[in-house]
Amino acid sequence: MIPDIDSRLSRNILKSISYGLPLAEVVPDHTYAQLETRLGELKRRYLELRISHGARELPFSNYLFYLILQSRHQEFDFKLRQGNSVVTNIHRFKSKGRIPSLTTLLLADAVNAKSELELKHPDIPQLDRHARDIERWLAAGNVMPPSERALRGLVEALERAAGEGRPLHLVSAVCPDYSHSSDAEGKPRYTFERVGDQPGLAGAKLVSAGQAVAELARARQVEIRHAILGGEFEYLSFNRNPATGETREGFLGKVERQLERIAGALPCPAATCSFFEMCGGEDGWHRAHGEIVQRLEQGDYGQTGLDYPALESIFLSRLPLYEKWFASQSREQIWASFVSQAAEYALMGKLFGERFDNFVVLAVDHYRMEPFYSFFATVPTLYIRTDYL
Repeated sequence: MIPDIDSRLSRNILKSISYGLPLAEVVPDHTYAQLETRLGELKRRYLELRISHGARELPFSNYLFYLILQSRHQEFDFKLRQGNSVVTNIHRFKSKGRIPSLTTLLLADAVNAKSELELKHPDIPQLDRHARDIERWLAAGNVMPPSERALRGLVEALERAAGEGRPLHLVSAVCPDYSHSSDAEGKPRYTFERVGDQPGLAGAKLVSAGQAVAELARARQVEIRHAILGGEFEYLSFNRNPATGETREGFLGKVERQLERIAGALPCPAATCSFFEMCGGEDGWHRAHGEIVQRLEQGDYGQTGLDYPALESIFLSRLPLYEKWFASQSREQIWASFVSQAAEYALMGKLFGERFDNFVVLAVDHYRMEPFYSFFATVPTLYIRTDYL
């Protein structure tokens, strides 16, 4: 085991190696006896790099030592910025509240480098067991960095899946296949002129993340299932635009076919569900939804953690979309539509909790709507990045 070398001794050791000075003169006898072979190897490696670098001036004093550390521990990285300032991720090696000295890391055979998730969320139990695989999934699936609440829920769900054999359900409510166009930058923008039965913008995002989900399941050796639900209740708001000309039956049929196509394109097992059926019928949905709308209008925001200014902020962030969706409505009417949509999210979150016992939401909508999922109880929600409005 490598003894801990404090920062002062570390600086003296590295300085002696850089200038070719005898290490025995700066290292205490008992430490030198333990580390003589390793220090000799570090010195030899440094000299090799110094010779190969030639007469060129080093970008900064520890440059060659950083290269050695990078070759020994692939988790380490550094970048040279303008003005020769150096940025490293050496904080990832923090242990028991402190970062080991550079010499300690250079001499160690193995080091425990924490993931970025572990560093950002140190209080989540068992995160260290899953963090690497979760980080790979976030990157491969184009998933946004999760909130503390969402990450905690995901880890707990993975623990239950691994320890109790309970499948982890990734539950996704997918926006219908509304028509869209592209703006000047090539980004898709909903036009809401018609609705189709293909996966749509939101469904395509979910399908594109499917392989990464399958790889997470293999890495953690757990069963992951998708539950795909559609916006069948949106036929009312869609038909507020008189130009759409879509019947209720036509709209619901297209949503059903859309969900089937999405489920069929996912590598992991996937099932489609109906919000109306989960409420005992369409009337049950409208009744429950109306009760939540009334609570929101009275300033009752449940367990969302929101207040009225926060609600307004979310509304303004969504206003460009609503102005396209509800083109003929006044600002007051659009606000009412926003409150109605917030209530839809609240009801969806409630139904998810009643239907699935081990789940997280994998959302393909706008992340600003996330708090409403937790109106009745905490609903861990992760978001796939989207570029559409």
